[in-house]
Amino acid sequence: MTPKRMLFRTYVRTLEALTMMRRPVNICHLPTQPLEHKQIDIITVAFNNAELIRLQELFLQKFITDKFTHIVVDNSTDKNVRKEIYAFCKKEGIAYIGLPKNLLNLVGGSYSHAMSINYVYRHIIRKRKPYAFGIIDHDIFPTKPISIFEKLYQQPIYGPLRHRDRWWYLSAIMSFFRFDFVENKKMDFMPVTPEKIYLDSGGGNWYDLYSHLDLSQLSFPDEEIVPLREGGDRHADSLEYFDHRHWLHTINGSCWKPIPEEAEKATLIRKLLNSILQS
Repeated sequence: MTPKRMLFRTYVRTLEALTMMRRPVNICHLPTQPLEHKQIDIITVAFNNAELIRLQELFLQKFITDKFTHIVVDNSTDKNVRKEIYAFCKKEGIAYIGLPKNLLNLVGGSYSHAMSINYVYRHIIRKRKPYAFGIIDHDIFPTKPISIFEKLYQQPIYGPLRHRDRWWYLSAIMSFFRFDFVENKKMDFMPVTPEKIYLDSGGGNWYDLYSHLDLSQLSFPDEEIVPLREGGDRHADSLEYFDHRHWLHTINGSCWKPIPEEAEKATLIRKLLNSILQS
């Protein structure tokens, strides 16, 4: 590792440690004692879009066939949106944790996202000890009845595969794990760069988790990119489906990457989601 890379890594881990020590801003409907029944915790990292959280809750309730707790982990930087998401979760009985100021925002979106997941895993999931847990972005929706338990019965992990040279990992936009398989491992969702190969959010789990699995013995959801509207920009004009269209990723839901005609895209997505709910 070069001195420059070592310095950057130290900087990232220092900010992570400082953020990890901070108390949550708000918590509601979120007991942390170990669960006494078989269930899955589905964690959504929210970021500056309350409408997506409201819609995603409807989709989870309609299409996830397992017993689950939906945990909204709010990493929003917009205080007004935070208030809106918190009020919605409190009213509807949805588990919510408002993260403290995320110092990894100083580094970049992928690091901020990873910090959010690491925070809730270490402070919440390790205490609740669910049968399984998973992370989904706020712009991912189940679109057909699906059982996560069935997916994890065959193997201990489930989600889209990311393969970089000889390294591989599950994308942090959607990844599920049996807790008994990861409980004694050092889970780390931070991006990492082994031998100058960049592994995005979730890649840090390579070292203590994925490197001990035989990739040839695992299966992963298929992926399909389809157009939402004219144009070739993935973040602005496309949709992504996983696992024979059981999951829909509307991509760039918070518009962290600025796009043209943002309002038009939001309208098209809203119409699509409403049509699925009504079908």
